[in-house]
Amino acid sequence: MVPHRMPTPLPCNRSQFRLDYWLLIILTIAFVLRVWGVWNAESSDEYNEIFEALRVCSGHLNLERWSKRFYLYILAVEYGVYYIIGWIFQLFQSPDDFAVKIIRDPYPLFLLGRITSAFLGTGSVWLTYLVGRQLYGTRFVGLLAALFLCFNAVNIELSHYARVDASLCFVVLAAFYWIAKIATVEKRLLSWYVLAGIFSGIAFQNKMQAVILLIPFAYAHLSGFSWKRYRDALFTTTVLVFCLSYLAGLVVGNPAVLFAPVSFVKGLLASGVGAYTIPINETVSTIGYVVYLRYFFDELGLPLALLAVASIIFAVFSHQRREILLLSFIVPFYALMGGSKYLVSASYMIPLMPFLYILIAATLNTVFGKVRELISERQVPVIITVLILLLFHPVIGAARLTLSFSGKNTRVLAKEWIERNIPFGSKILMDSGKTINSFAPLIAENKISIQRTLQRKQQEIASNKLNDPTKMVDSTSLKYFEVLMKTVPAASYDITSTQFGLAVASIDYYLQNHFDYFIAAEGMLESRTDASFSQRHPEVAKFYRSLSVDKRISLVKVIAPSPFNRGQKFYIYKFIHTE
Repeated sequence: MVPHRMPTPLPCNRSQFRLDYWLLIILTIAFVLRVWGVWNAESSDEYNEIFEALRVCSGHLNLERWSKRFYLYILAVEYGVYYIIGWIFQLFQSPDDFAVKIIRDPYPLFLLGRITSAFLGTGSVWLTYLVGRQLYGTRFVGLLAALFLCFNAVNIELSHYARVDASLCFVVLAAFYWIAKIATVEKRLLSWYVLAGIFSGIAFQNKMQAVILLIPFAYAHLSGFSWKRYRDALFTTTVLVFCLSYLAGLVVGNPAVLFAPVSFVKGLLASGVGAYTIPINETVSTIGYVVYLRYFFDELGLPLALLAVASIIFAVFSHQRREILLLSFIVPFYALMGGSKYLVSASYMIPLMPFLYILIAATLNTVFGKVRELISERQVPVIITVLILLLFHPVIGAARLTLSFSGKNTRVLAKEWIERNIPFGSKILMDSGKTINSFAPLIAENKISIQRTLQRKQQEIASNKLNDPTKMVDSTSLKYFEVLMKTVPAASYDITSTQFGLAVASIDYYLQNHFDYFIAAEGMLESRTDASFSQRHPEVAKFYRSLSVDKRISLVKVIAPSPFNRGQKFYIYKFIHTE
């Protein structure tokens, strides 16, 4: 009988184990930072995704709205599972019962979407590690890049919301990972082209600016060919496979493409032009290139910002394939987003930051290599000191942000104060949206208020005068108001929206029509009185300016954010009737 032999143990790479251990720690910290406080998070854009996902669940694909679809399909699947579980445990008796309950209290849907974003945001940190490791052949670069993204405040904040941003960053990095493999491995696999194409298509379907991924792909593919063979490189099987996979990614990101491909193309062209020509709710920003430079500095802090500049300069003059590959995304993406005056927000830089961090990590890896050569016996204290210096500002920013999610947001605080101090049934003018209350205090509308909105939308649709570029409101959407009409709580008010501060009259008008209160949002007060807006809408600006000087309206309460409570400031005014 042959004696049983124990398997020979594999050699243990302690250095690799320690790096994997640190990766686990980084990912754990990243998830905690992104999931903490999702129950207190609030963003006006969440409503677009939530209600569009519900429309998909109901079988209405909304073929007029083509962008930002992939994330809402994820939500639609989650909401379907949520309904099934609720039906099994008798929380919902039928789809109609689910609709009634969820429209009055959509909080569980928001929470599901926010937790999903938290996972996707954490996944972006992991993918940043994978891309850095793939490009530079060392786990250390990946770890440093992941560490920097872990404490990126904008990534942390957007990972708290049921919005498309966290998923966009995730799928862009997933696509780029396979592009990086194509660029860095001599023997290329066809499956890499398939995966690069699918994720690039999904990313484009998530947000159109992800089209920039085609530039690093083109560079990665062509870098394997000599100048004389570039023409041949364009007509290879791998390019065809990538293109077909890209189309497949478009379908995965939005299956409705199959039903109306021509409408899809027209919608994309209209949306792309509109992003650069149509003000969003009449708001015009300053030059994007300048605004984003300020964002980079505020996010990184002085030491890390200086290192970022040095890393970009080094990458430009290095002529190395991996640095050029990173720049082939960073530079065009910044140029594309900075060129708009109407879509300027730090949130639009979320896909770019991981690539910048990888460049920074590569530079640090080179510097630390020199340190090891010069002072090998004291390298660890030096490296730790440098990282503390570079991370001090981002860590403080991330800590403050996380702390601000600890308490109720100002929208909830304002709602609670209003319901305690303003009699139900009061007639209230309120800074809110054109159809859905997406950023004002969440006080309930009474039947009179809902009926007024429903009739207005019915008339607009019947006369074909509804001009909604996102096509969020149509005859199907009116069922939302019909359900609200059937479920009006006793604690409700007669609310009239200013429709993003664009539909206001004079103080005289509101007094004559017996309005009791006005709830103003700080953002509206600021944007509707600036010089640019005042020139285009003098009457609107006049109304908002009158709030501080007209004695017939009195400021009774200010709900302001604090280190523990996020949100914008709300001003509650009372109209003074002298009868």
